[in-house]
Amino acid sequence: MTSQLNVDTIVDKAGSGGTNVKIANTSVTVAEGGSGTQNTVQGLAKGWLHYDQRTPTVRDSFNITSVEDTANGHYKATITNAMDNIYYTLAHSGSYDADITNSSRADIHFGFPETTTLYQNGSMNTGNSYIDDTYSLSVVHGDLA
Repeated sequence: MTSQLNVDTIVDKAGSGGTNVKIANTSVTVAEGGSGTQNTVQGLAKGWLHYDQRTPTVRDSFNITSVEDTANGHYKATITNAMDNIYYTLAHSGSYDADITNSSRADIHFGFPETTTLYQNGSMNTGNSYIDDTYSLSVVHGDLA
C-alpha cells in the first residue's frame, strides 16, 4: 500500500518558515507531459562559474572553491565537493565583449576535467590566439563522490 502526503507548505518545527528538504539519489521527477521520468539528483548541475578572465574576478559561482588564471585564455577551477570520477561533463561559453550581439568575432571555448576536483577552461579566437574573455561561463554535470 502506498501513501501520499498533500500539503501547501512545509516549515520547520519552530514554524519560522525555513526548512531543509532532503531527497534520495533515487528520487525521480515526472516530465511535464506526465509520461517520462528522470533521476532528479543526476539531472542537477553540480557546479557553475561566472568568471571575468580579464580582471580576473569570480562574479558568482556554485560548488567552486577557487579559480587560478594560468595563462592568457586559460584558467583552472577547483571544485569544492569532488566529482565521483574524471568522466564528468563541462559546458563552457563566453564572450570577449559586453555586447554579445554586436561582437565581431566568434570564440572557441574548451574545457576538460583534470582531476575529480579540478578542471581547465580556455578561450581562443578564430585566429587561433588565446584570449581572456570578459564573460567566461562554465557548468559541471555528473555524479558527486
